[in-house]
Amino acid sequence: MPSQAIISKRYLRRGFTLVELLVVIAIIGILIGLLLPAVQRAREAARRTQCVNQLKQIGLAWHNHTDTYNAFPTGGYAQHVFVTFNGGRPGALEKQAAGWAFQILPFMERDTVHNGKPGGTDLESSKYAMSVPIPEYFCPSRRSPSSEPSKLIPMCWSYNGTNGNTFDQVSRAQIDYAGGNQEGTGVLARNFTGTCGDTSSGSVGPRKNLYDFSSVTDGTSNTLMVAEKCVNLNTLGQGTQEGDIYGYTSGWDGPPSSNPGITHETVRRTDLEPWPDITGTAPLNGANRFGSSHDGGLNALLVDGSVRFIPYTIELDLFRKLGDKGDGEVVSLP
Repeated sequence: MPSQAIISKRYLRRGFTLVELLVVIAIIGILIGLLLPAVQRAREAARRTQCVNQLKQIGLAWHNHTDTYNAFPTGGYAQHVFVTFNGGRPGALEKQAAGWAFQILPFMERDTVHNGKPGGTDLESSKYAMSVPIPEYFCPSRRSPSSEPSKLIPMCWSYNGTNGNTFDQVSRAQIDYAGGNQEGTGVLARNFTGTCGDTSSGSVGPRKNLYDFSSVTDGTSNTLMVAEKCVNLNTLGQGTQEGDIYGYTSGWDGPPSSNPGITHETVRRTDLEPWPDITGTAPLNGANRFGSSHDGGLNALLVDGSVRFIPYTIELDLFRKLGDKGDGEVVSLP
């Protein structure tokens, strides 16, 4: 009996050996290694779903805007513009220097931003609207809603709609989505006849050039309206990246086909292949392209309000036709 008690005590005092502990740690490490990619894929799938839902909200707002004004929102006047407020009220369509992303705000339940700073001047309202991040305009796979710090940047088309150039201290909320396409082919109308600061006779001032659903002769389910845009992740948030400087209220300088070097915050081109986000030195025309932070492709909103996933490997001619609302060449996405 004494000997059995001694054996039992020795058995109870026995712990893990070093080898057994290392084996357990190795097994746990292997399990974590197997589970982590699955968790990351699940998170990315959730972020991509959120991105799709945000584009659907943009599409619904675009449709409601069209029902209200009998016209699509426009591309705005120029890239680096103040939002147009006159007498404390924001302008609409051809009377608004800011682009489509500002014009649809009332239909996204963002009236408090669209209406400007309560009790502020027109200029204060313009700066306020430019600085407030719109959560639905940020893809969660890329970045959280944010504003660029206020800094002295060149601005043209003063807040009351008169022509002029000035440097001003402006904070800008960004956007991860862009409309398409070149002037005359896409759904965005450019409602200004001259370039920023152009005072030549007959070329200064807004003009009425509007589109609606009837202008999409290739079919609303075959034409791109808004999609994710390509950016350079290395310079994100620094306020120096072409196509990601002036923010979501930015307008449209002119037809990119006339100057391929022109970039825009809220407009991209379908005659350029879509790219995944850039992580090095941005190549020529990199900021003019559609793209995303998603693996394999980007989410695109069509005019009918549906959202499709477009692979980066899409045939360029097919992508070009998708951005053209009336070339007579109807496309069908796989």
